[in-house]
Amino acid sequence: MSERIGEIIEVYTTRFLAQADGLENPPHFGSFVKAESQGMAIYGLVYNVHETSIDPNRRAVAFGIERTELFKRQPQIAEFLKIEFEAAIIGFNDAGYIRAYLPPFPPRIHSFIYPCEKQEVLDLTEDLEFIRSINALPGLPVEELAAASIRLACSERGNDRAFLVRAGQEIAQLLKEEYEKARSIIRRISD
Repeated sequence: MSERIGEIIEVYTTRFLAQADGLENPPHFGSFVKAESQGMAIYGLVYNVHETSIDPNRRAVAFGIERTELFKRQPQIAEFLKIEFEAAIIGFNDAGYIRAYLPPFPPRIHSFIYPCEKQEVLDLTEDLEFIRSINALPGLPVEELAAASIRLACSERGNDRAFLVRAGQEIAQLLKEEYEKARSIIRRISD
């Protein structure tokens, strides 16, 4: 299994919030992650990453020097910062089969988060059904998120042009009632 990248601190039926294990290398926007919870792998798509103070009543202040230099001069500042990321739940592993829809229960608080393995990304993106799930969730940047995740899946497939063509066709079909949204996603994946 890959190295852990975070721990869940808040859950909902359709999404979870996790705190990253450190300040370096937060998960990328559109990356596929999983939580191991109650004997099941629950998959999510990262749609928001933010760095903030550990004290909600105390904002970070500007010091006027580069971050690396600041941490060199005052390393204690890093102790007062955290990175949190949010992921939309897009599927789960049910007895060895990846299902691209909501699991019967969300992951539990304090479950660990890991990046998905290559095969999991391939399986999750085979039919692109997860696009329908993220399109239904309010408040998500659907066009950007769909495009970022498809580009990542294409990269995992060795930049397979046939996958991009199929993805464009699937997007057009899944979002046929939302022409502008489908067009926007297709334009972003064809760059």
